[in-house]
Amino acid sequence: MKKMTEWQETPLVSIIVPVYQVEAYISECVESLLAQTYKNLEILLVDDGSTDGSGEICDEYAVKDDRVRVIHQRNQGPSVARNSGLDHMKGEYVAFVDSDDAVLPDFIESLYELLEKHHADIAACAYEECGADCFSYIKREASCIENGGSERRIKEECAVQNVQKEMHDNDKEIFMTSEQMLQQWHGKYKKWETVVWNKLYRKSIFDKGGEAVVRFPDGRKLEDVLISHLLVANAKQIVLTMHKLYLYHIRPNSRASQSRMTGLMRENLRAQRERMAFFKERRYWRAYLNLLWGYVLHLGWFGWKRVSSVNSSKKSG
Repeated sequence: MKKMTEWQETPLVSIIVPVYQVEAYISECVESLLAQTYKNLEILLVDDGSTDGSGEICDEYAVKDDRVRVIHQRNQGPSVARNSGLDHMKGEYVAFVDSDDAVLPDFIESLYELLEKHHADIAACAYEECGADCFSYIKREASCIENGGSERRIKEECAVQNVQKEMHDNDKEIFMTSEQMLQQWHGKYKKWETVVWNKLYRKSIFDKGGEAVVRFPDGRKLEDVLISHLLVANAKQIVLTMHKLYLYHIRPNSRASQSRMTGLMRENLRAQRERMAFFKERRYWRAYLNLLWGYVLHLGWFGWKRVSSVNSSKKSG
């Protein structure tokens, strides 16, 4: 780990966290950010009109640590919340973390070092889908690092159930140009591509010459699907790591209502059509065919879900 004097010479990294009705999860998220081995951080918590106490928890963290800044706004959705963070950020680099997720202590440091090593514009890591066991792993690993634990000690003492076996088991790095990544879109590396929260970006991806060039679509759901390829198109070089540095929290009892699920299905298909149009226009035919096949599969799955739902309603009636 770098000494504090060394960190003071590193660029400021902004982490934008849209916050809405996550009182049960926001503390674990923020704690994982404060535990980062990369210390020169600005943590922007954008309270999107929460009414469950999430905003108050954010304010408490701002009092405890001057790296935390809170933006309160009326509820407008995650896209607007992320855009607010982009408009207020001061860092040279930016990452996005969802407020019910968490990251490993070396999330920022590892991605920053990859950007510098490869002179890339976007660095992306693998992620782990998990429940409470992942958060226990984070706390124990952060504690080991804070107490000066060696890498061997961290691996030996900070392993929880099966989480650790793949968390840092692959040192492979994939480096490619923007063109190369777009040409193979939705192929081998699709788990790295679509989401925005497993990445570190240079600020120039979003702003150039003081002007906003890319922002999240206001009022739309599935904003990751709508914007991820545009961000890559606005970059020159991208690097991927197989390390699982991000913990995507699978919430218990998070099933959506039937009407909301139907709306999400329609939004999903609409977003995929827009993405297909982007690749077709630029003649990335391999990527277009990958997306077309995925669209057909989604269309069939959504249709099956709808028929199943109608049949279930008839039986219960």
